[in-house]
Amino acid sequence: MKPKYTTLLLDLDGTVYAGDAEVPGAADFIRRCEAAGVRCLFVTNRSNRTREVVVEQLRSYGIPCEVERVVTTAIATARYLGSGSAYVVGEHGLEAALRDQGIRITADGPDAVVVSIDRQFTYDKLKTACRLIHAGAKFVATNTDAFLKIEDGIVPGSGSIVAAVRTGSARDPVVIGKPEPLLYDMALAIGVATPVETLVVGDNLATDIGAAVKAGMDSVLLLTGVSSRKDLVPGAPVPTYVAENYAALAAIVFPV
Repeated sequence: MKPKYTTLLLDLDGTVYAGDAEVPGAADFIRRCEAAGVRCLFVTNRSNRTREVVVEQLRSYGIPCEVERVVTTAIATARYLGSGSAYVVGEHGLEAALRDQGIRITADGPDAVVVSIDRQFTYDKLKTACRLIHAGAKFVATNTDAFLKIEDGIVPGSGSIVAAVRTGSARDPVVIGKPEPLLYDMALAIGVATPVETLVVGDNLATDIGAAVKAGMDSVLLLTGVSSRKDLVPGAPVPTYVAENYAALAAIVFPV
């Protein structure tokens, strides 16, 4: 029987890899999809790494991937802003995407303050961001992930820093990443796919599945990362499927 979907939108952290380690079965499954004509795109809330770095990691597991198949919140944020200037609380991947878009990085009266993961976050950066937002700069967050899972456990995500700036500025940000559907909309355009033929695969019920629900796409909660079955409570986003691992996911994509 032919595959049930033509396109998969796969989350990365906790879904394809955890830190530097491949999630067991990910590479074999993705290679099977590609061989069967199922197009795999990688859609991530992370902004601190360039697409080229992500591609290099995926290829190290034997996963076929081109730069165009990686959609990050850095790329989406740059396209959202379009032009102008920004003060950045973030890392290299975000700054590189903004500069590639022609956006000037400055702390001198920027049009926007862009906040993301920043492992060198300081009180001075917090103070600058809050003052600029109070002065009229647009507050933009790449994503609000509270935490993410790496090989040795849970670490704080961008949302922890966004929360500090939100508190200090008394302003709510425009959020680019999941659970908002913008990333998925961009990925569908890249993949020339429609929502009805696309399956979202992610480990985070709130973000990955939440965005899929908003975008009107089928989804799989893959129990390899942040969320577990106990998170499937009334009021939470409802995935179309739940899969323990890649073997269970393969049974969904390739029904007998």
